[in-house]
Amino acid sequence: MYLSIDIGKSNTRVASSRDLKSIVDITKFPTSPDLTEQKKNIKESVFKVSGGEPIQSAVLGVPGIINRFSGSFFKMNLYPQLNGLAYESFLQDCLEYKEVFVENDALLAGYGEAVGGSGKEFDIVCYLTLSTGVGGCRIAHKSADPSYYFQEPGHQIILEGGRECPVCGQKGCLQAYTSGQAFEEIYKMKPEDCSDDAIWDDYAKHLACGINNLIAMWSPEIIVIGGGLSQKFDFIYASLTEQMSKMTFFPVPEIRKSAFGDESGIRGGFFAISKIIEK
Repeated sequence: MYLSIDIGKSNTRVASSRDLKSIVDITKFPTSPDLTEQKKNIKESVFKVSGGEPIQSAVLGVPGIINRFSGSFFKMNLYPQLNGLAYESFLQDCLEYKEVFVENDALLAGYGEAVGGSGKEFDIVCYLTLSTGVGGCRIAHKSADPSYYFQEPGHQIILEGGRECPVCGQKGCLQAYTSGQAFEEIYKMKPEDCSDDAIWDDYAKHLACGINNLIAMWSPEIIVIGGGLSQKFDFIYASLTEQMSKMTFFPVPEIRKSAFGDESGIRGGFFAISKIIEK
C-alpha cells in the first residue's frame, strides 16, 4: 500500500493506492491551523484509507518552501513553528514509516498534470494553482528541475507598490491580486459566485501579467490552471486570452484547465513515488 498526502491551505487530502495508478480510498478534511490537531487528523485518515495495511512508501505535499538538500522545512507560513526543523519533526507523530518523501504541494500537483493530466502531451509544462493562495511550478520532460531551491510564482511582483500580501508581506505580488482570498477582498464576493464579465476582465489583467512573466522565464509549451478558481475556468479563459493577445512579444502557449482538479496533488504524489521506485 502507498500513501499520497496533500496538505492544502484550506483542505487536506489523504489517499491510498496499491499500484500507484488507481486510488483505493481517499478522504478530505479541513486543514487545521493547529499543528497538533492536524497531525492527529492525518494519522486517523491514514488508518482509514489504508485499512491498517502495511505502508511501503508515502509522499507528503506541504504548502511552503522546503530545503531538499538538508531535508528540512524552510518557510511554512501555515505552521511557522516548523521553520528550520527536519521533516521528522512533523512526520514522527503521524507517519511512522521508513520511506516518506516530502515535497511542495503545488509541485506535486503540477507533476500530476504534467505526467498524466492536461499537460501529458507536452514536454515543458507550467502549472499554476489559483486557490486560497497562488502557487505553481515548471515541469520539464516529466521531471522537476532537481537543482532548484524553490518555485513560488505567486509571489512575483506584478505591480510595484500594490496591495500587500498577507503571506509574504510584499506589495504587489501576483497572489495579492489573484488568490481566492484576494478575489473576495477586492470584489466583495466569492469567485465561485461571480459571473460578471467586467470583474473577470479586471482579474485577468493581473493574471496575464504574472503568466507573461512565467512565459518569459520558463518558456512553457502549455499552461495548466488548477486550484479552486479553476472551477470558473470558462470565465478566466475568455478574459485571459484577450489580455494575453495584447502581449505580443512572446508567443502565448496553450492554456488548459487541470484534468484532475482537487486530486492533482494526490495523483502527482503517486507519480512521484513510482518515479523514485524506478530509480
